[in-house]
Amino acid sequence: MNLFFKIIDVLRVLIVTKQSFFSVFKKGFSIASSQIVYSIRNMNIEISTIIDVGANIGQFANASKHFYPDAAIHSFEPVPDCFENLKKNTQSLKGVNLYNVALGSKEGSLRFYQNEHSHASSALPVSNYQKENVPITRNTKEIDVTAAILDTFIFKTLLPQPVLLKMDVQGFEMEVLIGGKEFLKKVDYVLLETSFTAMYEKEPLFDDLHTFLKIEGFELLVPLDFLRANGKILQMDVLYKRKK
Repeated sequence: MNLFFKIIDVLRVLIVTKQSFFSVFKKGFSIASSQIVYSIRNMNIEISTIIDVGANIGQFANASKHFYPDAAIHSFEPVPDCFENLKKNTQSLKGVNLYNVALGSKEGSLRFYQNEHSHASSALPVSNYQKENVPITRNTKEIDVTAAILDTFIFKTLLPQPVLLKMDVQGFEMEVLIGGKEFLKKVDYVLLETSFTAMYEKEPLFDDLHTFLKIEGFELLVPLDFLRANGKILQMDVLYKRKK
């Protein structure tokens, strides 16, 4: 029965977002990313540059190219295995620039926790709460990755506005923002995943990120997706807009 509802959900998303049925079989396709980018496009928001921080294997880049075909995309992914798949899954897309780098608040080498469930890889250890409630994320191995900060990063191309900064870095969002306080002045929209319950050790929660972005001149525009478990919301994807 669960499989039936999943199939119905996939078909609904494909119909609403006007994507081909065969998109499902394309490596890098994601229902969640398609829904989120479609929602942004449906609000008539224009985007010329997308900074894709925490690109994984290219889910957000692929969805973005469907709805914003002319946008320049800059995708950051530090985990070597994921980065190789990211290259494969975006090689047919024009205007996608890839960086095998983690963004944070410091430059140099960064200890990283590569998760057996790649979506849960992070610069922060998985919390006991997540291990208990999402058992698939229990197994990790420590690796060292190259780290950079947005404020001094040299991009491969110019960054025409409007600019969307998307972050899905599993609890490390605040570090990316701290390392990009000056860069944020060039950003028009911020899309980030934020938690109400700590899924990673020492993870800043929604209130902390919301307060930071308000101080930096952004206002909450709309929540776009939720992760629920045991009757409560654990995480939320939320879109912010720079105040005029």
